[in-house]
Amino acid sequence: MPPSAAADVQALDALITSTLALLSQFTTSLAATSAASTSAAIKGPPNPLDILSDASRLLKAHVTKISLLAINKPFTPSAITTIIREVAGTCLPAMMSAVQICEQEETIWPEFVGKEAQLRVRRVFREMESLLKEVRNISQGTGAGLGGKRDSLSCTGVVWEACDALAELRKLGIAGLAVQKAEQWRDTIKDAIEELKEWMEGEALDSEGQKDALLDSDDEGVDGDADSFDDIFNAANSMPADRPELKVLVEKAVEKLRRVGLLYNALIKRRLKVYRSAGEVKGNAKRVDEIMVDLRAIPHMIDELASTFYDLDEERARIVLDKCVARAKGVATLAAKSYDGNDDEFTEARADANQLDVCMARESMAPDKGGKKGLRETYGGPLFLKRTNGMCNDGLLLDAIRRGKRKQGKDRV
Repeated sequence: MPPSAAADVQALDALITSTLALLSQFTTSLAATSAASTSAAIKGPPNPLDILSDASRLLKAHVTKISLLAINKPFTPSAITTIIREVAGTCLPAMMSAVQICEQEETIWPEFVGKEAQLRVRRVFREMESLLKEVRNISQGTGAGLGGKRDSLSCTGVVWEACDALAELRKLGIAGLAVQKAEQWRDTIKDAIEELKEWMEGEALDSEGQKDALLDSDDEGVDGDADSFDDIFNAANSMPADRPELKVLVEKAVEKLRRVGLLYNALIKRRLKVYRSAGEVKGNAKRVDEIMVDLRAIPHMIDELASTFYDLDEERARIVLDKCVARAKGVATLAAKSYDGNDDEFTEARADANQLDVCMARESMAPDKGGKKGLRETYGGPLFLKRTNGMCNDGLLLDAIRRGKRKQGKDRV
């Protein structure tokens, strides 16, 4: 290798080492409680989501060039050095600045947005580390050949994916990200409900009097444990048939969790999708953060509830269920008024007697923007008005839904 080429390789290796150190420092800062606490405040900061989008698109372009230069011959370390220096001086610091702005402007950017930005930036940094290490292997000759090309291209693709996820934040915005997460948590609740129903309706066996082929009554010490073993293995697949009180409790829990799912639908529609930044109405960022904290906590509580049922711990299940419902009522109270402090459809519905019945069902009754009929239109037709003497209110509508007088409407709830 000519002296000049050897010097270029050494310069590239030194730059990669320093860039890896920079990435490690940035990652450590992101893992800290507050990255903004270690840096001076940015005056007149721009939109951090715009910065993340621009920086990720620029990084994606640079990574593409690095990958092509790394796998094609002749290997040109000086060209790669120029690009990596550009990345270390622009894209990476810009992403850190965006995270800092999210934390600094806490009245505008909710905490959950800053944490999501941290998470996605940290992923970009982690994948960049892998790519830089692969480029260094290629420069040292240990990553050359077909295997080296495949590894380099694979690393590049993962960096692209991480950059796309980071750029997505600008497209989502605060409201879009909140809705995305709330829908994920709501789907988790739906899955838990279906799992509990399958467990409750499964092919149950009596927890007593069952024989296991592995438990021979002639064996010493097994007779007394047979029932407990049956309980354990039976509970894993279905509810014991000789536990009627437990079945009643599971049915009660499924119904309450279904209403909690309706609460999520109502909050997504009336509070998250319509969210405006606190730059227009002060205090909104903190409020939506509090809503998101509760929405995130409830699925974890439901997971704990399911575990208590599978453990056949009826007393503990009642406690956890009560806590879960209380948390749901709490977030409904927190979100009672609109962001401008006025009453709206959600507020009026919540004011009705049954907080977790009417307010959530009412949101399902209203037609959506796509023009689909809501339950109010379905149940509020001439026939229903005639049956109710023209008194088509929310309570009567909800009663009709519960009685299943309209199967289609019942399914929608």
